[in-house]
Amino acid sequence: MANIAGSKIKNLQVLITKLNSDISYLNTQQDEILSQITLKQSQINKYQKEIDLLQKNSDDIIISEHALLRYLQRVYKLDITKIEHEIIDQKTKQKIKQCGNGKYKVENDFYIKVQDNVVVTVLEK
Repeated sequence: MANIAGSKIKNLQVLITKLNSDISYLNTQQDEILSQITLKQSQINKYQKEIDLLQKNSDDIIISEHALLRYLQRVYKLDITKIEHEIIDQKTKQKIKQCGNGKYKVENDFYIKVQDNVVVTVLEK
């Protein structure tokens, strides 16, 4: 009986040693990941400062795509819903549901690129 208990203790001690080794390895990985995150955040801050400086020193006014879309919708009275239906008809919607991400030809002779159920761009034929 003493041999069984001693054997069990030894097995558990080996498991503890292995788990401590795993923890040490994971801590090293964590430190490396935190270092990479810090580096990436530093790069983001650098780029943001560059953007801020460029915007501050620029006389140009940027018009966002959202503003352009709203302009077309409100000033030119374009029916955005109608355009959406032209971009993705029922036939194409079914193809996307079956096949997922990719490039699809639409009946009006253009292509759409779909990523995660979002039409991300429209391409000419």
